[in-house]
Amino acid sequence: MNVKKTVVSALSISALALSVSGVASAQEINASPVTDAKNITVSPSHIIKIQDYNLPLKVGETYSVKNSAATRYWSDNSSVASVDSNGIVKANAVGKANITLYKGTSVLGVVHVTVW
Repeated sequence: MNVKKTVVSALSISALALSVSGVASAQEINASPVTDAKNITVSPSHIIKIQDYNLPLKVGETYSVKNSAATRYWSDNSSVASVDSNGIVKANAVGKANITLYKGTSVLGVVHVTVW
């Protein structure tokens, strides 16, 4: 039993000695703050207007949901309300449909159509 304690003590002392006498190194560098700030201007033509509203229509009516930023329009229920590539919604039958406006794969907004 004493041999075990002696070995454990010797190992503990060795580990302590190594951790205390460890070597650290670092290289000095010179750094200075960046001072060449640039002014930028955001043009209003780059602002995308989100469309999200309710649109009640009678069967047979049409309505434009065109957005200059939209590249694609999609109806989740085209038997109730269809939409063409120019954003013109046509009310086809009584019910509800959602028209989603996209720019690429990003959603710009949803128009909730209720046809009566």
